Amino acid sequence: MEIVFEDAELARVCNSGPARRDRLGPDGATILLRRLGQMEAAHHLADLRHVAAARLRPAANGDCFTLLVSLGDHGDLVVRPRDDPPGTLDEHAVRAVIVAAIHRP
Repeated sequence: MEIVFEDAELARVCNSGPARRDRLGPDGATILLRRLGQMEAAHHLADLRHVAAARLRPAANGDCFTLLVSLGDHGDLVVRPRDDPPGTLDEHAVRAVIVAAIHRP
């Protein structure tokens, strides 16, 4: 899957080792890097359902297009399809996501 970031600061945090460690600590930085790699290796969003640790699930805001990808005890990545799908979310059709935020517990 293609991964796009909602803003430059979030892209910096996700793509820079020191920025990841500053934001999430050493363990959280490792998990974030692993999760981004798993997302990038996926052909489509539905593939993340096969990664148990990702715990792909709907966000609590009720928007069926906003999903959470687990970072374990360090929070969640908030993601949504890059292209607005018509109707309901077809996870097999989503081949690019926008990482909107890192939600910390």
